[in-house]
Amino acid sequence: MSREYRNQTDKKNNEKINEMLLDMPLFVEDFYGHMVAQSRSTNTILSYMYEINVFLRFMVTTLKKESVNDLVVEDLDSIKLKNIEAYMARSEDGIELSDNAKRRKLSVLKTFYKYYISTEMIQTNPTLLATGPKLKAHDVIKLSDTQVAALLKCIRTQEGLNYSEHTKKYNQRISDRDLAIVMVLLGTGIRVSELVGLNLTDIDKTEADKYYLRIIRKGGDEDKVRMIDAVSNAVEDYIEFCRPGLVTDSRENALFISTQGRRISVNAVQKMMKKYCRAANLPDNISPHKMRATFATKVYAETKDIYAIKDALHHSSIDTSKHYISDKEKRIDAAAEAASSFFE
Repeated sequence: MSREYRNQTDKKNNEKINEMLLDMPLFVEDFYGHMVAQSRSTNTILSYMYEINVFLRFMVTTLKKESVNDLVVEDLDSIKLKNIEAYMARSEDGIELSDNAKRRKLSVLKTFYKYYISTEMIQTNPTLLATGPKLKAHDVIKLSDTQVAALLKCIRTQEGLNYSEHTKKYNQRISDRDLAIVMVLLGTGIRVSELVGLNLTDIDKTEADKYYLRIIRKGGDEDKVRMIDAVSNAVEDYIEFCRPGLVTDSRENALFISTQGRRISVNAVQKMMKKYCRAANLPDNISPHKMRATFATKVYAETKDIYAIKDALHHSSIDTSKHYISDKEKRIDAAAEAASSFFE
């Protein structure tokens, strides 16, 4: 992933953050500076600012202030536990929130309050008493080997796409690109944000018979991932036969190009995945991130090495990697087979 792409993303995020700060009380700028000093990513800071902005509007209503700009840092002391619980329960428009949304809201508020307590700007922290919904164990959503085969076949053959002949011919023009994208996601486990940031110059062929992709991980770490032959061949085919027909500027260095001739976006990849999953009769909840989960569970199934998952996905903690090592399906199969002796 190019530094240029990362810098462009940071620039856009910072523009949005600065615009939001203009409509926030001055004390929020102190918290923003704290997050920058902690080297939080601009994506993280932006998501925090969105949530804090919603909380400030909640404070205005709760404390009967005229506007957000009338709030001062000491007003945080006036918020009680019951207010925090009411804030977590529903969205601004009164819709009951999911457990994940409630946990996310509380996490932001805990960080927000912790900063002002640590700097002695406020005296009370109601978030210490607040508890979010318990985290429930969920099965990892991934594709089976059969589903992967169906998805790849759909992209290669374009079967199942309910298009006119003209649209099918147009879509066939980009099928090499789509196949390469899905195979890179499935074959390396990189995030879709890392994929769209790839440049042609990020393909590393310096080692004999091995192809790598140089990427910038979440958090800014430089890393590289190996592409096996099947994946690198798909990428090479795309570069040779498809990319020249998409790119409109010979100076464009982005690896994956949109139909507008520019670097493909995360949103475009998400829409592309939905299109093919629908055509292949796969579940609606299959997203680019599920390709990462599919890669991780396959790695563990083949190697039984949790550290292989940790290193391949660049996890900071082995606890994150453990999420992908469930053998629940195999245990269910074994339990069913164990009952077979009843019927012999």
